[in-house]
Amino acid sequence: MADPRVAELYRKYGPTIYSRCRRLLRDDVAAEDATQEVFLRVLRHIEAAPQEQAALAWIYRISTNYCLNWLRDRSRQAEPVEELPEAVGEHPEPLMLDRDLAMRLVMRAPDKLRAPAVLYYVDGLEQEQVAKALGVSRRTVINRLGQFASRARKFISREEVRHE
Repeated sequence: MADPRVAELYRKYGPTIYSRCRRLLRDDVAAEDATQEVFLRVLRHIEAAPQEQAALAWIYRISTNYCLNWLRDRSRQAEPVEELPEAVGEHPEPLMLDRDLAMRLVMRAPDKLRAPAVLYYVDGLEQEQVAKALGVSRRTVINRLGQFASRARKFISREEVRHE
């Protein structure tokens, strides 16, 4: 039987978690599925759920990790297409290049660096907010963001050398 606390958490935070999943996945149907999966995980681990406002941060972290893993797994699968798109010229728009680069940087990062990078660089949270959302110290967030930035710089410099 379902725990009544899960139903309360879903009622209270379901729309917020759906918005989070939709923002990361950029797909309404995938966001609905992800939201359901997140709350199934909440149900499985309800005994570990914190009380009150800390519960939102805990569920938010679950949803972030789930969506990032979903994106990583999906990027490894080829998607069939019925016909090839027409060429739009030699160079895609810079915005598309930036988005592609950002996704490659995030997907190449180890799991422990992925969530802080998304929360900080994509969602625009302050370091203290990232620390609270992930249940770690601000110092840990600073270290992980530094590691992410260092890896990103190395990756970008390798990409530049390859394209010269």
